[in-house]
Amino acid sequence: MKKLGWFLTYIICCFGAYLPIRLEAAEVREKAEAEGKAVFYASMTTSDVKALVDGFKQLYPKIDAQFYRTGDSQLMEKVMTEGRAGKPLWDVIAHTGFYGHLLKKRGMLEAYDSPERKFYRDAYKDPQAFWTSIYTTYAVFGYNTRLVPKASIPKSYEDLLKPEWKGQIGMEARAYEWFATAMRNMGGEEKGLAFMRRFAQQQPQPRSGRTLIAQLVGAGEFKGSVSVYSQSYEILKAAGAPVEWVALDPVYASVHPTGIAAKAPHPNAARLLMDFLLSKKGQEILRSLRRIPDRIDTPPDPPRLIEGIRPAITSPDIYDDFDRYVKLFNEIFGGR
Repeated sequence: MKKLGWFLTYIICCFGAYLPIRLEAAEVREKAEAEGKAVFYASMTTSDVKALVDGFKQLYPKIDAQFYRTGDSQLMEKVMTEGRAGKPLWDVIAHTGFYGHLLKKRGMLEAYDSPERKFYRDAYKDPQAFWTSIYTTYAVFGYNTRLVPKASIPKSYEDLLKPEWKGQIGMEARAYEWFATAMRNMGGEEKGLAFMRRFAQQQPQPRSGRTLIAQLVGAGEFKGSVSVYSQSYEILKAAGAPVEWVALDPVYASVHPTGIAAKAPHPNAARLLMDFLLSKKGQEILRSLRRIPDRIDTPPDPPRLIEGIRPAITSPDIYDDFDRYVKLFNEIFGGR
């Protein structure tokens, strides 16, 4: 008996620190199943949101997981309308960087330091644990391989100022975050602004929609493009289009902050859903959807989507002064 007592003491000393975590996780699941529901809002495609929710349901069949999907500005309007009515319907939201910043700033997110957050780099998670990015899109320079010889493939943004590129580059018509973030990471705002003014003299062609721009590059309407995400070109390449891309430093990285509602109707189910989205399983689902997961042990397919890239993520102070950057963009590139 004495030996048994010492053994039990040893077990408690060695593993006791883990028991509260396991008990807490079990308790959260029990309460979540009692709540019986989780509502996920997202601005990604309907099929992608459904795939994530279906994956969650497989793990937690007792929880009726539902989702609502729409465009980023429309989603924010819905969230704000519910907030003004004092009846938020969502538990977890995955949004774009600008709106994720606004949600935190307006106190609409709850801090939750998920145990899965340790697998995410600091730049991809809020320091106060209000959000963690579940996937990121990276703006690269895409080009038509039939129109651009190897010797002309740009190695830097400065190369885009060569005469051969004048009028030959497509650009998202409202690439405000790309503009502000890339500019600020070109050795400072003054130097970055000087580049953007010179680049505007190259007469980049504005279009609405990054996927459309990539398609136009593949069709030969433009030789290349800036501010378009690498996955668009990977998808076109797989379909046989004559396109390729290179990462010009700095690479604007558009994170997707994901967090729990401060007044979540189903707070325990919200935690389970958040843990799932950040888990390896959730990230593998995102990878299968041709997105770039942010979890460090879940590389994208293909891995080159993040290899050698120095990500430039929009800082909070840019969002706080966003109107100024929009105005600068329109002044420089003649937007409306």
